[in-house]
Amino acid sequence: MDNSKWKETKALIKSDLQRFSTTSKWDYIKYLINNASFKITFWFRVGSFLQGKTGIGYNLLYMLVKLIYKHNQYLTGIQLPLGTNIKGGLSFSHFSCIVINKNCIIGNNCTIFQGVTIGSVRGPKGGVPTIGNNVVICSGAKIIGKVNVGNDVIIGAGAVVVNDIPDNSVAVGVPAKIISKNGKINTEYYLIN
Repeated sequence: MDNSKWKETKALIKSDLQRFSTTSKWDYIKYLINNASFKITFWFRVGSFLQGKTGIGYNLLYMLVKLIYKHNQYLTGIQLPLGTNIKGGLSFSHFSCIVINKNCIIGNNCTIFQGVTIGSVRGPKGGVPTIGNNVVICSGAKIIGKVNVGNDVIIGAGAVVVNDIPDNSVAVGVPAKIISKNGKINTEYYLIN
């Protein structure tokens, strides 16, 4: 077993759980049973760790974890491919109809609400989004193409982001426009347990 990768995976799971509670052993069990957001992130982290591992034991375990993960994807409506580059503290405040491209990059403490799409654009101007730390993506928002969303940003409900959003911003509308530079103050409300 690759101990450094497993330690990193455990740290990511712990940071996801810390968005909801302290990290006692009972909290892991309680939230794994009762909380859909932690359930999907837990199986996403374990499945991402096991993906690409070789050996019959890893392959059997990966198949089992992938089956559980797929079941949770269907229950929650969250399309999040295993192996997507997402840092710790991921939280789905509400779920259903969430689509995240496998090649996007998402920073620490990202809060995602229902109906969000983080997707790619094909062609000469194509690419996938890069999302910074402490970002809140509200209901129905779409982040499309090769755009950079800075740190401490709130993307408002129904916004369509097709251009870069700088740090410490609040962006709303179609296409998204910056209406405030108080993103850091506002995102802190979503980081509180």
